[in-house]
Amino acid sequence: MVYEYIKGYIQKIQDDKLILECKEIGYVLTISANTQMKLPKENEKAKVYVYQHVREDELTLYGFCDVSERDFFKDLISISGIGPKVAIGILSQFRFEQFAEYVIEKNEKAISQAPGIGKKTANRIILELGDKYKKLELVLGSTREDQVAGIPDGKNAQEAVEALVSLGYRPSEGEKLIASIENLEELSVEEIIKQALVKASV
Repeated sequence: MVYEYIKGYIQKIQDDKLILECKEIGYVLTISANTQMKLPKENEKAKVYVYQHVREDELTLYGFCDVSERDFFKDLISISGIGPKVAIGILSQFRFEQFAEYVIEKNEKAISQAPGIGKKTANRIILELGDKYKKLELVLGSTREDQVAGIPDGKNAQEAVEALVSLGYRPSEGEKLIASIENLEELSVEEIIKQALVKASV
């Protein structure tokens, strides 16, 4: 049986697991942090897109908030060395637009901040997905302008975002912190990072 999506009531969300009840059957799906943030509360109805991963005698269901996130997941697991668990970790760490930007720019340092991704795998991702994501560059460019509005294009700001990502912040979190800093263009990378960390601790 092949599932496109499951529509039902959320029974429980814990860590990366979602229990979704549909017609008196409770489905266990592994989800990313991104999907978890977009789901409604427990006992409310949700529509979750599904990918079925079959390995020997084991069947695992992965759930996604929309088709585009599932496509992102499928891109990742098509690469040698990246399994579903690592792919879910990448989805939890990056927005698709930010990740695609790193791939297009061949930014292996930023990509390798994801759990389970080393330099070798980051380079393989760039090699195998670079051409595909370059074709989306015009669309991604307009999307990024909306998402990082307020952040100057200066090198220091971009390096500060990457530094925050290396410290465990998601790109969107780093961008938001840096966007709130005054006189950003006058500060060094170190000063930007210091102020961002102060704001994060408040």
